[in-house]
This record gives sequence, structure tokens and C-alpha cells, in this order.
Amino acid sequence: MVKKTVIEKADRLYQLPPDIFSFVRTDRKQPLLRKTPLIDLGRFHWPVEPTSDGPTVSSLASADSLDRLREGLAEWFQAQHGVRINPQKELFIGAGISTLLYQLSLAFIDSGDITFVPNAGLPLYRRITSACGGEPIGYPVSAKNGWRPDLDKINSRLGRAARILFLNSPHNPSGVDLTTGEFEEIVWLAGRENLIVINDAAYQSVSGRKVASLLSVKGGKKNGVEVYSFSYMLGLPSVPFGFVVGNREIISSLEQTARLLPCRVSNELAEMAAAALRQFPGEGLTTARKRFQQGLAAADQFLEKLSLERTGGDAVPFLWARIERRRQSMAAATALYRRSRVLLAPGQAFGDNGEGFLRLSLTAPAEDFRKGCERIKGKLRLMKLGEDE
Repeated sequence: MVKKTVIEKADRLYQLPPDIFSFVRTDRKQPLLRKTPLIDLGRFHWPVEPTSDGPTVSSLASADSLDRLREGLAEWFQAQHGVRINPQKELFIGAGISTLLYQLSLAFIDSGDITFVPNAGLPLYRRITSACGGEPIGYPVSAKNGWRPDLDKINSRLGRAARILFLNSPHNPSGVDLTTGEFEEIVWLAGRENLIVINDAAYQSVSGRKVASLLSVKGGKKNGVEVYSFSYMLGLPSVPFGFVVGNREIISSLEQTARLLPCRVSNELAEMAAAALRQFPGEGLTTARKRFQQGLAAADQFLEKLSLERTGGDAVPFLWARIERRRQSMAAATALYRRSRVLLAPGQAFGDNGEGFLRLSLTAPAEDFRKGCERIKGKLRLMKLGEDE
């Protein structure tokens, strides 16, 4: 008889934060409201659809295609932010933002290393730190400081021991973007504490207004990099295709770790991105911005129905809303999902400082917000979200 192997999972798997929508059922059981379709106002669905003759992976991008794309990106940064970029040494083209951030973590996080992650912020930064054996330490991003980073924890003994500072500007979920002055303060502090700064700049182009870049401030390229998605920056269809720009030593290290998770970019996709850079902002990005504005107008009535108050900024395709009397966000989101089949993201999933808030996605069609208002009509007392409880 062969003895059964005892399967023991690595401790890091128990340290990973739960998914934002962990309260959503994944089994096949029928919801309480049977045959009632879900109205998804929480998840992010990029609204640019691929064309029938869109990019394929039949042919890998040639060196010439990638060089043209790098040169186009360098010209874009010069035009948008006044930053000179060496296209060969200060740019890395690869997979999606999550993979790129993980590859950066692999390059610089050893077992037990400390990283600073935003709280409130995406669970992603905690996950990739834990996956690399590091210890994520949250720094406050809360309503108390207008959803801007509180650097007191970084300006301490912990700051001297940490390796990486993860930034997210524009910030998901609050929509606040950092100013040039705030970036300057962060860069100066990072230089003093010997911290690598990694800014997740996924939604920098979404709002249509100029948003400051980490690299545009003095010393930005000395201490950090920014991570982008071609889809969100240029309005391309949603594909795992992005790039990292900034410090050449960080870029060089990223190229080494990328061999563990190679990205096969098609020639068609590289050419599409290069063409979109020349036409920036193109049709796809214009279409996405229009969808977000339509969703924003329709969402106001939905917020009023649930006595939710808009807060934060407008630089991301989300709405960050305060629950009346700061009630528990997980309870509110779960009640909406189970009793009305309306899906929102609970603020608690973004960290302790997100408690009492809900995140709505402006990628949802305006019609879905109107349907959501009809769905929850007369149920506010049941969910204990309204004034008539």
C-alpha cells in the first residue's frame, strides 16, 4: 500500500488577503431571487472591445517592432510630462500590470523584507509582497488626510529597514492623484531612506486631464519606476500588455526576473500600440472616457437612493462613496448582492481605512445604474441602509 502524501500549503498562502469580491457566491446554488440577473456595478470591465480582425499571437513581435514602440513611448513621455526617456535602457515592455509588479517584487524582495503598501489600496500589493516572502506594512491613505499618503510611518525606523514603497497614483479606489509637490516630497524621502518607489499609474490617462508623473519630478528616475497598461493608457482592447519606465538599474533587474514569466507580445499588438501612441488620444480612449461620464451621471441617482455620499477624486473610472453613518461596508455590499442582486465592492476589502465606504465601477453602462435604482426600490429598510430603518 502506498502511503498518501500529506499536502501542506506554504504559510504565505494563508497570509494573502482575500479577493475584493470574496463574499460573492462561487457555487451553483440559486440566489434568493431566482432567475434574477446580476446587476454588476462593482467589477471593472474595460469598455473597449476587440475588433474581429484584432491582434493575434500568431507572430511574435520583431526587434524592429518593439524598438519602434519604445521610441514612440519615449516621445509620448517627452510630450506629456517633459521627461526624457532612454528607449533602450529605461523602458521594459511586457505583460499586464499585475505580472509586471510581481516581477519587480521578485527582483527586490527577499524573505522577511519590508514593503510599504497603501491602506486603503488594492490587495494586489500585499499579495505580491507575501508571495515573495516579504512583509507588507500598510501606510495610511484615509479620509482623515483626504485620501493622500500619510508618510509618518515611512519617516521612521521602519522606513530605514524597508525595501520598496508601493504608490498608486491615481489611487484606486479613491480616485485621488498626487501633485508634483507630493511626488517631490516622496522622492526626497525615498532617497534619504534608500527606498525603491514603484508607482502603479494604470489610470493616468483615463480622466482626460493632465495628471502628475513620478518621473517628472527632480530625482524621480533616480529612485523609482512607473507601471502602465497599454489598454488603459491608449484605449486598446483589454489585453495583458503593459510597460515599466524609469530607473535603468531597476529596468535591468526586471529584465532578469521576466525570464521566469516570459511575455510573448505579438507583432500585431506592438504595431497597434505604436499606432495608438501616434494618434493619442485615439478613438478607443475617447470612447472609454465617454462611457465613464455617462456612468457618472447615472450613478448620482443611485447614490442618492442608497444615501451614499461621493468622496475622493475623479482620476479613476470608479466612484468612492461613503456609507451613511459609516456602517460596515461588507454587510452593506453583501445585503445588496444577496437581496437585490446588485454588486458593489466593499471598502473593507481595500484595507481597514476603507471601512464605511463602497466602490462603484463607472465601466458599468448607464442603463445598469438605472436598473439598479429600480431593483432596490422599497428595499432600503430591509438592508438597513436608508433613513427609514
